[in-house]
Parts: sequence; structure tokens; C-alpha cells
Amino acid sequence: MISVRTATRSVFTVAAALCLCAPRATAQLRIPAYTEYRADGIFGRGSTAQAGLGAVYQIGPYVRTTIDAAGGATWHDEQTRASGRIDLIARFLLDPFREAPLGLSMGGGVTVPYASGDAHVRPLLTAVLDLEGRMRHDITPAVQIGLGGGTRIGVVLRTSPPRWR
Repeated sequence: MISVRTATRSVFTVAAALCLCAPRATAQLRIPAYTEYRADGIFGRGSTAQAGLGAVYQIGPYVRTTIDAAGGATWHDEQTRASGRIDLIARFLLDPFREAPLGLSMGGGVTVPYASGDAHVRPLLTAVLDLEGRMRHDITPAVQIGLGGGTRIGVVLRTSPPRWR
């Protein structure tokens, strides 16, 4: 028969071992930041075409946070103006381990658009839905649709690791 003291020691020993091993197990799930290249059309009060570059960071196995900067042109009231934006978007991936040929993710965040001649810049909420394809030659293509400063449609190329989306 095991005494209460022995059982308590055993429970604390196992708990301590799990606490010490947890950071190592989490480190194995960590992936380094990777690059994202994108081309977007935004349709709202005017039409905007922009190309951008960003970095994708893993927050957990199922969450990716992206910070992008893009620039291009906006057509509004028969005028063409230079424009740009910065996005900070967190996405929840339904298949982060590439177990299916297509991966769906959804997310939201903040976009800060700017067009030359604007008196002030204000941040806007954004929501996105991504559909990623199969990885080809270290590049994963994706199509992104969403709302944020207008209706957004984008083509994205990500350099994610082979085991992860």
C-alpha cells in the first residue's frame, strides 16, 4: 500500500517533470518567421491595386500573425494617386500541418491605408478568409478575400516550411 506522502511526492515529481519538459515540446512546434509576397485589389470608394511584402510569425500551432506593407495606385474621382497600407492580421488555420491538399484559414486585424493627398490616416478593422494550395518549389500559393477599406481580393505566395502552412 502506498502512503499519502509517497503519492504526493510522486504527483509533484511528475508535475515538475512535465513543467520542465513543456518548453522543449513547445520549442519543437515553433517554426521560424517566413516571407509573404502579395498582390491585392481593393474595391470600395475607389479601386486600388497594390503589391506587398510581409513576414509571417507563428503564435501557436494554429495561429499565424502577419505584418505586411504594400504600395500601389488608387483610382478615385477620375484621379490616380499613389497609395499604400500596412496590415497586421492574425489568422486561425484549420490545417496547419498540411494534412489536406487545401488549407483554409480565417482571421482579422487592423489595416492602415494611405493615399497621397489624404488629410489624415486612420486605422480600419479587417477580416480575411484564405485558401492555400499545395506547396510547389518552396512556395505555397494562396487566395485571400476579405473586407477592410473595401472588398479585398489578393494572391499570396508564402515561403512556409514543408511541414507547416
